[in-house]
Amino acid sequence: MSIKTRTRSIGTFLGTTALCVLYPALAAMAEQNCALVKGALPEGCELGTAGDSVKMPVGANTEKASGDRHQATGFVISVDGETFEGDREVETKKRKADVALAEADIRVQSDDQAIVKRLDLEVLGEARRLAAGDTVTLQSVTNYPAFLSRGEVHIVDQLARGGPRKVAVHQLDPNGQVSVTLPEGEGLVVIHRVYDAKGRYDETSAVTLDRPYSARGEAGVEKGKSTAVVDRIPVRGGAVTVSGSSLAPNAAVSTLGETIYADSQGKFVLQRILPKGEQTVVVQANSAGRDITLARDVELGKSDWFTVGVVDITVGHREQGVTGADGSYQKGRLAFYTKGTTANGVTITASADTREEDFSDILRKFDEKDPRSLLTRIDPDEYYLTYGDDSTFEEDAPTAGKFYFKAERDENFAMWGTFKGQINGSHFLRNERTLYGAQAQYKSAQQTSSGEARVELDVYAAQPDNLPQRDVFRGTGGSVYFLQRQDISIGSETLSIEIRDPASGRVLERQSLVYGRDYEINYLQGIVTLKAPLTSTTGGGVVVTNQGGEENVNLVAQYEYTPTSGNLEGYAYGARAQVWATDKLRFGATSLIEKTGTADQKSYGADVLYRYNENTFASLEYARSEGPGFGSSYSTDGGLIIDNVAAVGGTGEAFKAEVAADFADLGFGTEGRFGAYYEHRTLGFYSLDYQVGAGTGDETLWGGFTEFRVSDRMKLSVYYDDYSNGVGQFSREGGVEVEYQLSPTERLDFGLEHIDKKTASDDGSRTDAAVRYTSKATERLEWFVYAQATLQNEGLSKNNRIGVGGAYDFQNGWKVSGELSDGSTGVGAAARVSYEDENNNSVYFGYELDPDREFFTGNVSGADKGRFVFGGRRQITRSLAYYGENTYDLFGSHKSLSSTYGVDYARSDFLNYTAAIEVGRINDSINGDFDREAVSFGVRYEDEALTARARLEYRRERGLTSGTNRDADTILFSASGRYKISDASRLVFNLDASRTDTDQSSILNGKLIDASLGYAYRPTDNDKLNVLLKYRYLYDDYGQRIDGTDVLGARQRSHVLSFDAIYDIKPQWSVGGKLGVRLSKSAATATSPYTQNDAWLGVLNTRYHIVHNWDALLEARVLDAEQAGTKEYGVLGAVYRHVGNNMKLGIGYNSGRFSDDLTDLTYDDKGIFVNMIAKF
Repeated sequence: MSIKTRTRSIGTFLGTTALCVLYPALAAMAEQNCALVKGALPEGCELGTAGDSVKMPVGANTEKASGDRHQATGFVISVDGETFEGDREVETKKRKADVALAEADIRVQSDDQAIVKRLDLEVLGEARRLAAGDTVTLQSVTNYPAFLSRGEVHIVDQLARGGPRKVAVHQLDPNGQVSVTLPEGEGLVVIHRVYDAKGRYDETSAVTLDRPYSARGEAGVEKGKSTAVVDRIPVRGGAVTVSGSSLAPNAAVSTLGETIYADSQGKFVLQRILPKGEQTVVVQANSAGRDITLARDVELGKSDWFTVGVVDITVGHREQGVTGADGSYQKGRLAFYTKGTTANGVTITASADTREEDFSDILRKFDEKDPRSLLTRIDPDEYYLTYGDDSTFEEDAPTAGKFYFKAERDENFAMWGTFKGQINGSHFLRNERTLYGAQAQYKSAQQTSSGEARVELDVYAAQPDNLPQRDVFRGTGGSVYFLQRQDISIGSETLSIEIRDPASGRVLERQSLVYGRDYEINYLQGIVTLKAPLTSTTGGGVVVTNQGGEENVNLVAQYEYTPTSGNLEGYAYGARAQVWATDKLRFGATSLIEKTGTADQKSYGADVLYRYNENTFASLEYARSEGPGFGSSYSTDGGLIIDNVAAVGGTGEAFKAEVAADFADLGFGTEGRFGAYYEHRTLGFYSLDYQVGAGTGDETLWGGFTEFRVSDRMKLSVYYDDYSNGVGQFSREGGVEVEYQLSPTERLDFGLEHIDKKTASDDGSRTDAAVRYTSKATERLEWFVYAQATLQNEGLSKNNRIGVGGAYDFQNGWKVSGELSDGSTGVGAAARVSYEDENNNSVYFGYELDPDREFFTGNVSGADKGRFVFGGRRQITRSLAYYGENTYDLFGSHKSLSSTYGVDYARSDFLNYTAAIEVGRINDSINGDFDREAVSFGVRYEDEALTARARLEYRRERGLTSGTNRDADTILFSASGRYKISDASRLVFNLDASRTDTDQSSILNGKLIDASLGYAYRPTDNDKLNVLLKYRYLYDDYGQRIDGTDVLGARQRSHVLSFDAIYDIKPQWSVGGKLGVRLSKSAATATSPYTQNDAWLGVLNTRYHIVHNWDALLEARVLDAEQAGTKEYGVLGAVYRHVGNNMKLGIGYNSGRFSDDLTDLTYDDKGIFVNMIAKF
C-alpha cells in the first residue's frame, strides 16, 4: 500500500470516528427542541399540515372517555387489550382487573397463535437401584389438560424374550401423580399416554427408571419441556399464560385449576391451552402475608391474523452502463409474512422474500434454493446488528429458499420449506433427514378403537442441504462419544439406543433419545455426552454364552454435516401410506428415492400388520433397494478409532414375517406367550439399519420362543434362533429354561442349550447345562451363584464356568454390583459402584473383563485385560459443579485412554463459567499410535442491561490409524454481546474466529475472523435524531463455499464500516447521511496474490415531508474506488405521492452511475426511474 493510499484510509477512519464522537452533541440539541410545553408544541414547531384532517385507523381507548360510546349490552369485545365494542360497565371492570394485575406484578396473557403442546413424564425421588416389588412415583406434566379425558402409564420390559413387552398399565391422570409397584423385568421403562374423549392419544418417549428426572427443576416450578413422540390429539383454542416476577420465594399461586410455586427469585409462569370461547382466569396468590385474588376474562379461538409485507417495484432507463449500451430495466422485490387461523380451524403460516430481482426472475426462481438464505437466516442481523428497539428474532418459517408455506389443521398439514423427514412405520425403510422442499401429512378423522387414524399419508419432495452421516458406537460403559464428522448441522441429529443380536445383526429393540434429557451435543466439535453411561452388552439367559451379555448395545447417531467437497445438487422423494382396513388389520407401503451427489438409489416396500393388542400381533413386510446407499461408520472405543464401511451398492431385497401372542388373548387360562419370526435379506440390500455385502451374501434368519407358567412357582421357556448366509456361514442356538420359585426371596433357574455354528473363526457344536441360584436376602441385598458345564462339544471350545455376583443398595444414593467368574474361555469380571441423588450429584466406577470380547478395527495381539470406566458429576455448591469421565481400555497391544473433565461455575445470578477438557490416547504397536486433545472454555453474563457470552475451543490430533495420517489442529473462538446503554441506545458485538490445519475432517483448512460491532441510537421520548452504525472485519482464508459445492470463492481481508444518521430539523424537514468504507484485500484462489480493493461511499440527503401526501428526497453521493483510480459523483432526486395508507408512488433521477451499495460493481445506475412501494 502506498503512503498516499494509507493516508486516505486513515483519513477516512478519522472522519468516521469524528462523526461517531460528535453525534451525542447532536442528540443533546435534538432533546431541547420541540419538546411539549404544557401539552403544546413551542412556536415554530407546528406541523406543515396543521389543521388538515387525515383519516387513519385508530384503536379504541380503554381509559375513561367523554360521551356514552357503549350501550348497556352486558359484554365487551377486546383483542390484545384493544376494546372495539361492548358495555361501558363491563369494560370498566375489565380495565380494573388489568390495573390490579399490574399492581400485583402478575400478567395474564392470551395468544391464539402460539399453541405449542407439551407432554412429559417425571420420575420423582432419589436415585436408587429398582427391582421387582419396588415402588416408584411418577408425575404427569402437560399444558393441555382441558382437552384430555384420562391418562395412563405403561411399563414395558424392553429386554423381554422375543422383543419389548408391555407388562403393566396404571392410571395416571393428566398433571397427576401415581405410585406404582414394579413388576418383574430386566429392562423396564415407563411411557406416559394421554387420551381425549374420542380415544386419540399422545405419548411420551420411554423413560428409564434408574435415575430421577424432573422437568420442574425446583419443586413445583414448571419449566415447560416436552418429550412427546406421538402427537395425535388436536387442540383448538388459545394459550393462556399467567406469570409474575415479584412474589416472595416459594409463594403459592393457584390459577387455571392448579397450584404452582414461585422460584427462588419470586418468579413463576404457568401456561395452559384452553378451548375456544370465553374463559375466566382466576389468580390467587399469597405473597409476604398479602392475599391476592384477581379475575380476568379472555376470549380464545378467534380467527386472528398477523400479516406484514412489502411490494417494491422499480422501472427505469439506464443512460449508460459499463458496456456503453443503453437500456431499460424492471426490478422488484416481494416480501411478506403472515400467520393466522381461519374460522374452520386451519392455521396458515407463509412467508416469502424474493430479494431484488429482475421481473423475469422473481417468480421463475421462486422455488429455488437461495445460497444466501443460509447466512441471512442464521444471522438475522445481516444489515445492522441492532436497530435499537430490542426486537428479537424467531424462525417461524424455516426455509433454505425464498418461500415458506404451511397449512395445518389437527394432524394434517402441507408445507414448503425446511423440515425433518418423518417417514417411519416400516421395519426396513425410514427417513429422519433434514431436507428442503415440500412435505405433506394426512390423517383421517375416522379412527380405530385404539385411537389410530384409519388412513395416514406422509409424502415429501426435497433438495438436501447437506450429506447424511450414520455413526454406530458400541457402548463403552461410559457416556462420552466422538462423532466422525464435525461442523454438524444444528438440530439435524437423531440419536437412539439399539439392541442387536450379535450373530444375525437383527435389531431387537430401538429407543429414541431426547435432547437435553438423555444427551447433550457439541455441534462444532461433534461430541455427544449421554446423561447415563451405556454398557456394551445386555441381556442373556441361564446358560452364559457371552460373559458380558448376549445382545450388543449400540448408540446410533444419524445427522447432517457440511462436506468439504462434492456436489449436492439433486433431489430426494419419500412417501408412506397406511390404511387400517379394520380395527385390527393395517396395510402399508413406503417409497424412498435419493439422487444426491454420488447417491442414486431407490427403496420401496409394503407391509401388513394384524394387531390384536400391543402384545399380540402378526406382521409381514417386503422391501427392495437399488443403489449404493451412504455407508456407515463403526467404533468400539467411543469414536477414537472409527471403521468406515463403504456403501454396498447393487440391488437387494428383504422380507420379514413375525408373530407374537399372549396366551390370554388366545383364550388359554395359562399365563404365557409365544413368538416366531422369519427374515431374509439378499446381497445388495441397503437401509439405515442393514447393509448386506459380499462378506455375507444372502442372509436368512428365523426362530421362535414360548414361555408359560406350569404352576404358581414354576415357569418354562423354550427358544430357538437360526442364522445362515450365502457364504456358507451359520449359527443355530436353541434351549430350554426352567424357573422355580423356592420362596418369595429365593429362586432356582435351570438351563440346557445347544449351539451349532460355522463362522470365520468357529466351526462346530456344543451342548451346555447350567444351574443358577438367586437370593433377594433383604430389600438392599441381592446375590446369585451359578455353575455350568459342557455336556458335549465338537469343534467348539468347552464352556465350563462357575461364577458369583450380586448387588447391594445402600439406600442413600450408593449402590454396588459385581460379578466374578472363571471357566474354559478365561476369567470374566464386572464391577460397578455408583452414587446418584436428586441434587445433580453422581459418581460411578466400572470395570469389565469379557473373555469373549472382539476387536473390530485393525489387528491386535496379546491378552485382553479389560476396560475401566470412572466418572461422575458433583454439585459442590449451588453455583459450582464439575464432572469428569475416564475410560481406560487394555485390549492386548491396543491400549486407549479417553478422559473428559468439565466445570460449571455460576459466579452469581448473572455470571456463569464453563470449562471442559477431552483427551484421547491410543498406544497400538500394530495399527499405530494416536492422540487427541480438546479444550474448551466458556463464559456467559446476563443482567437487565448486558448479555454477553464467549467460548474458546482447541482440538489437537496426532498419529496414525492403520497407516492413515490423522494430524489435525483446530482453534475456534466465538463471542457475542448486547449492551443496553440507556433506553435510547444499544451496543452489539459479535466475533467468530477459527484456524484449522487438517485434511481429515469436514472443516476446511485456513483461518477465519469475522468480527462486527453495531450501535443504535433510537430515543423513544424524542426521536429527532436516529443513528445506526455497523463495523465488520473479515479475514477469510478459507474461501467462501456456496451451497456445498467444491468450488471455493475468493479469499479476502477487509474492513467494512456503515454509518447512517437522520436528524429532524423540523417536523417536515429532515437531513441524513450515510458513510460506507471498505478497505479490502482479495485473492481469487489459494495460490493467487492478494490485491488491494478499497472504496468509500458518502451520501448526504434531505427529505421534505408533507405528511400523508407528498415526500421529496434530494441526495448527493460520492464514490471513490482508490485502486481503480476512479471517483464518481452523483445526485439523486425523487418525489413520492402517498396513495391511501398503504401505497406510495415515486419518480426520480440518478445523475451518477453508481448505487449506494458498495458490493454493486456494475456502474449502470444512471438514469430515470419510477418506484412503487406497497406496504401492509
